[in-house]
Amino acid sequence: MTNPTAPTVPVIPTVSDAPARVRPERPARPAKRPDIKLTAAREESRFVGPLPLAIGVIGLLATLGFAFRFGGKVEDPSYLRARSNLNVYERGRPEAEKDYDSPLYEEALADLAKVEPDSISAGPAGALVADIKFKTDEFHRRVRAREAADEAAKQARVQRQDEFMDAHQRALVMPVRSSPECETEEHAHAQ
Repeated sequence: MTNPTAPTVPVIPTVSDAPARVRPERPARPAKRPDIKLTAAREESRFVGPLPLAIGVIGLLATLGFAFRFGGKVEDPSYLRARSNLNVYERGRPEAEKDYDSPLYEEALADLAKVEPDSISAGPAGALVADIKFKTDEFHRRVRAREAADEAAKQARVQRQDEFMDAHQRALVMPVRSSPECETEEHAHAQ
């Protein structure tokens, strides 16, 4: 007996008009392969495949050797110490406030002199030495110019003082007069 309340599923008829798929058959392999002689061109081409591989391996070894030789080097500790001390001192200071006669710069130059010439820090250390020497020379030029200006101002003051004293001695400057009010005891400051 069938259940009258069960859902019904439609049946799809199969299509018998489609051709069946046929697999191509492979010919049987011969029992013994004949010895094939390669021509000269084919004989040389057998080595073309390994050639790029060999070139790649050599290139990889060269790159690794270069990286090992130069990649493992670190900067010279003397250069790092000098650069760090200068950064601490110079950070935030205007150029006019930097004292290049400070022993800090002498210590930095002594540290930079210890840098090995074949170190990777040799170039930056040489540039830093040249920069310090240039700025030290500029600092001394500014100091000499300031001292010359101070000396000129001092000479001008002395000359004005001497001219005033000469004028006073020649009575070109009006003498100080005392007023009758200042001659009393209360106002004795005028005397």
